[in-house]
Amino acid sequence: MRRTVKVELGVTLCSSHELGMLDCALESILPTTTHDVHTTLYLSTVTDELLEGCLQIAEKYHINFEPRGDNSLTQYNNELKHRAFDLDRADCAMTIQPDTILMRGDIFDSLLDRASEDFDTKYMVCISSNLVNDTSPLGMVIHTRLGWEQVGCEDINFYPQAGSEHDCHRRSYISYGLDPEDTTTYLQPLAGQVTPPWVTRLRSQYFYHVGKPWHRDDPRLEPLPNIDYVSRVFFDCVLEDRWAPYYVEKWGDTGGHEMFLYPFNNEKYSMRIDFENCENPYPEAKSVSLRGQII
Repeated sequence: MRRTVKVELGVTLCSSHELGMLDCALESILPTTTHDVHTTLYLSTVTDELLEGCLQIAEKYHINFEPRGDNSLTQYNNELKHRAFDLDRADCAMTIQPDTILMRGDIFDSLLDRASEDFDTKYMVCISSNLVNDTSPLGMVIHTRLGWEQVGCEDINFYPQAGSEHDCHRRSYISYGLDPEDTTTYLQPLAGQVTPPWVTRLRSQYFYHVGKPWHRDDPRLEPLPNIDYVSRVFFDCVLEDRWAPYYVEKWGDTGGHEMFLYPFNNEKYSMRIDFENCENPYPEAKSVSLRGQII
């Protein structure tokens, strides 16, 4: 007999051009699902336009709205999983990016039904399109209770989010009992072509991550606005590269060359970050965090 899955769903919105896409994304999930989905919309950057647009979406879909304005995407994910597993006793926590759209109304439930089969054995389920170039299935991610118990929170020092996926990969790999010396098994998933053992990857021809290059030319989708040059340089040179020094401090070297089996080479740290400690998981960290400096 098919069971109803209780889902804690979270989505973060950062810019005004995402408003229309988010409306489409939620329209493809919430009105048609037969599962128990509790949704929270986080607003990481607060402007009058974004606030008004998010309020309209929250009212339209009867969802929770958190206008934070602190650009702390990693912490939103931590709160979502804490609420799902520690407070609401949900079956899973799910994060979606606002530019992910399901092109048929019945697809969400069918994907969730399939994903639930692995809730007891995997840390997460990633959903992507069936296109060959779709190598980064982070648009729709289902987090399981097993993953929460073994790995816990994301490291908030990777602010606002860049680098946290590499750190989660490292902690998940070790906690799952895999060989740290097996470089091939460790590195292949980071390239996106191979799914790690603790993850189930589901592909659907009806899943569209419209902000990604492999879907931008689809004639059924509206073109995305150009991102100005200054924003792109800032993203590439600051957000994408700033995480590396902290990662080296934490693990001893960059991806594939890590020297530490424990964070900061200290056996007092397990692979799990407890929610109670998530705002300062490693007090001895020396790398300066960007938290509070980019809003």
